[in-house]
Amino acid sequence: MGSIENKSSVTEQVPRKRNPRGQGAHLRDEIIAGATAVLERTGSEDAVSLRAIAREIGIAAPSISRHFSDLTEIIDEVVAEELTGLYQAIVAVAGQGEEPLERLLRMSHSYVNYARTHPAGYRVLIGRRYLDDWEDRNLTMERTAPILAAAITLFSDAIQACVDAGDSESTNVPFDTLITWFSLHGIIAVPAAITSLEWPDDELLIETAVSRSARLTREPRRDAE
Repeated sequence: MGSIENKSSVTEQVPRKRNPRGQGAHLRDEIIAGATAVLERTGSEDAVSLRAIAREIGIAAPSISRHFSDLTEIIDEVVAEELTGLYQAIVAVAGQGEEPLERLLRMSHSYVNYARTHPAGYRVLIGRRYLDDWEDRNLTMERTAPILAAAITLFSDAIQACVDAGDSESTNVPFDTLITWFSLHGIIAVPAAITSLEWPDDELLIETAVSRSARLTREPRRDAE
């Protein structure tokens, strides 16, 4: 997979000390952290290359091949780290509050907030560029796929809990879960792409979108916020 070097992102590096024998796993973690740092600093997937990662952590580019077969495998790990952060942010609020409807909205707010505060990582997580590469080469997203499935299950369970509580009229929870996910992504992506419009605040957008996508039957209780 090709990449474009971002010359402006090159910074002078202090020579890196070799890991002690038997601690090669530390270098693997450093490679992932280096790729993430390049992405966050430049805001561009194109800036993430083997050479850029090597410069970031102060090693020779060929050393990376001992731990990763190619850049796609590194990106899968970077995406997995971002997705883990998103998942943990949702889990952190999923257990708060006794009412399923309020819990679903808290989770939705957490999803949008994480994406807003991690724009570069979220863009790679959702973007088609690397998904195309995986599909074209029939690769399995071994790290990413299970975390993504777990995140979707969190929302599916939350909507089902709303149905069980009489707060949702959904008759197809898996489908409405996907529509909810699509709606939240739209709240993140569209205002970022079209900045000339004056958008309503996130609270109104999220409550309106989730209310419709999850087929909620009442408004949230404000004293639960």
